[in-house]
Amino acid sequence: MSKFFVKELAELEQASIITPDTAERIRAYYAQKPGLAANRLVIVFGILGALLTGLGVILIIAHNWDVLGKVPKLALALLPLLLGQAACAFTLIKKAESTAWREGAATFLFLSIGAAIAIVSQVYQIDGSLGGFLLIWMLLAFPIQYILRSSVASLLLLGGITWYACDIAYFDRSNGVAWWYLALLVLSFPYYYRLYRDHSGSNFFAFHAWLLPLSLLCALGMFNHLFSTTADEELTALLYINLMSLLVLVGHFEKLRQRRLIVNGFLVCGSLGTIGMLLFFTFEDFWESVSRLGMAETLDVRVAAPYWISLLLTLALLVYMLYRYRGTAINAKVSAFAVVLALFLLGFTQPDVSRILANVAVFVFGVFTIRDGAQQNKLSILNYGLLIVALLIVCRFFDTDMSFIARGLLFIAVGVGFFVANLRVLRNRRNA
Repeated sequence: MSKFFVKELAELEQASIITPDTAERIRAYYAQKPGLAANRLVIVFGILGALLTGLGVILIIAHNWDVLGKVPKLALALLPLLLGQAACAFTLIKKAESTAWREGAATFLFLSIGAAIAIVSQVYQIDGSLGGFLLIWMLLAFPIQYILRSSVASLLLLGGITWYACDIAYFDRSNGVAWWYLALLVLSFPYYYRLYRDHSGSNFFAFHAWLLPLSLLCALGMFNHLFSTTADEELTALLYINLMSLLVLVGHFEKLRQRRLIVNGFLVCGSLGTIGMLLFFTFEDFWESVSRLGMAETLDVRVAAPYWISLLLTLALLVYMLYRYRGTAINAKVSAFAVVLALFLLGFTQPDVSRILANVAVFVFGVFTIRDGAQQNKLSILNYGLLIVALLIVCRFFDTDMSFIARGLLFIAVGVGFFVANLRVLRNRRNA
């Protein structure tokens, strides 16, 4: 129990707000309650210890590599792996309920698998690519998250398969889709759901809530290789706007909404991504390229299958959310996928109209965000809405023929809006 709490408890007792008996029972309760801070420190130090030990072993092996023979090299490859498996077995038998032991043993074994694969490949001169190495590593390490119920192993796996997907789709051959990324991601969903259901208040869940949407944002561009070469950039842009709406919808799940905004990576990434994509749609070049495409060929189900699948998933989740949380306000940005689809269909014949309407959509989303910030009395959301409007004005600053006086007046208006809106919210807080 903190000194501040003890002091406050004594003041409440002296002021006769609580009885001495109640104060004593409160002290007894907190005295018997396990120290969460201490438990968290043990977990953090256990994970850091496993990481540093694993990295230290790798560095020692790397430094003495040239003077070692084949047998010592293989021994060094297998020894950390055997130690990691022994630590995991001990954890499962003796320390199954200890988070520090589970996370530490899982982290050490995860790194040992990668080191063993790399050493054996080097000793026997086995040719291969970085993507192949990462895939084998992730496949062998995949069960760790379930066997040891390890969130660190889950995060490492998510980072590894994201790296694999980027290497396959962008860096290595740059012409393929990392299907194993999707398979391992789908197979990991039960773990993510259990973490959401049972430990939504933990820091591990917060890390997943950020890393998972960032992973999807990094890897989704690989579907560019499945689209027609004449419309691959346009369909990829539509695919990303569907993902943004999907992330915003996921961010509205009950246990995510109950936590602070900084923890809700789904909502933050989806909202920022939506505005970024819509600002991209406000430029003329995109709509000129759309007007040169054929609607039937571009939106053919076989050619644009990833887009239509993502559209159906987003629409299904929207219907579920409206049914499941009816009466609860949902962020207006979830409608961005439908707005962009309507603008895209219009852009085949009226690109200028689509561009103008895209500007209107950004402005409307900005206004709705300002309204939400004012209603919720949150300066962060209110300033975010004002920033959206300001970014729209900045974008039009470079591609319009307005005079410098008109542009200056617009910036002054936005600056005054920032000042007045913040002052009003602060005044409301003071009055409350």
